Amino acid sequence: MAERAARRIARHRAESGLSPDKRLSSFEFAAVPSVSKAQVTALSEGHEWLERGANVMLFGPPGVGKSHLVCALGHALIDVGRRVLFTRCSDLVQRLQAARRDLRLPQELAKLDRFDLLILDDLSYVRRDQAETSVLFELIAERYERKSLAITANTPFSKWGEVFVNPAMTLAAVDRLVHHATILEMNVESYRRRAAQAEHAPPARKTR
Repeated sequence: MAERAARRIARHRAESGLSPDKRLSSFEFAAVPSVSKAQVTALSEGHEWLERGANVMLFGPPGVGKSHLVCALGHALIDVGRRVLFTRCSDLVQRLQAARRDLRLPQELAKLDRFDLLILDDLSYVRRDQAETSVLFELIAERYERKSLAITANTPFSKWGEVFVNPAMTLAAVDRLVHHATILEMNVESYRRRAAQAEHAPPARKTR
């Protein structure tokens, strides 16, 4: 039974699209003091929020570790038997658009229902196009209070009018997402920028 469970977890991890090296053990919580390690650990260990179809929203500029953290959460959930799918938001939107053109959007949304958590990375990069934002809204509405979403975004809710062209659609999407949500603000300096600065910093002068 243990061997069968291990194979199932390996299969779920392979289908998840998660980066294999992005785990909670390698995330630098000290670099993002606004994010509580205890809160993230609770999300990874307590799954009541998945049963309610609650969401996780991660906001912050590029390079602060949003994708790393949400991938790490996905890995932790797979470890306990949950199914997770990680995808760039723009890629999934194109997939749903193609399904709509082929008159099989309901079937495509049903396929996504297999996953307890659907991770949409970089929502801010979805193009402001009526067809794209329409299928994205349908996905959000379809999963509302049923299946969980985790979304990373570079822009706050106040800028989501740049994603959803229709103000009413913007309001309805935000309302559904935040109704049952944990929101993680990661407004710190880019990790990549800090690493580059450290790499090019002059060596410290020795003191006698």
